[in-house]
Amino acid sequence: MPGLFELFLISAMSGSCGGSSSSSSSSSTGTFSCEDYQIMMDVEVELATTCSTDSQCTQVLYGSGCGCSTDDVVANGSFDTTYLYDLWDEADDATCSVDFDTSCDCDASAQPVCVSGNCTWR
Repeated sequence: MPGLFELFLISAMSGSCGGSSSSSSSSSTGTFSCEDYQIMMDVEVELATTCSTDSQCTQVLYGSGCGCSTDDVVANGSFDTTYLYDLWDEADDATCSVDFDTSCDCDASAQPVCVSGNCTWR
């Protein structure tokens, strides 16, 4: 199974083949494009939300949703979010907007659960 770096390289390389130059242009930091940051954040969120039981889904990634905590991404409590937040800060500094693809549902009674191997709200 390929590692995180290999997945990023494959995604970045396949996204630039035949694509327009505007979608893969460098961000203001000159290191990664906004598309690159989105791919890396997608991978981090996928890793962060991996679970096997409801009790693992205890870590809310505040600010990742549309304005309420039950729309924010909920992650596995044992996942170290340091790199995820650092990467998110880098993307923000590069004026890139990260889309966490949340539903924007703000059900105050929703509880974090593990569904099909991923933490979510229900």
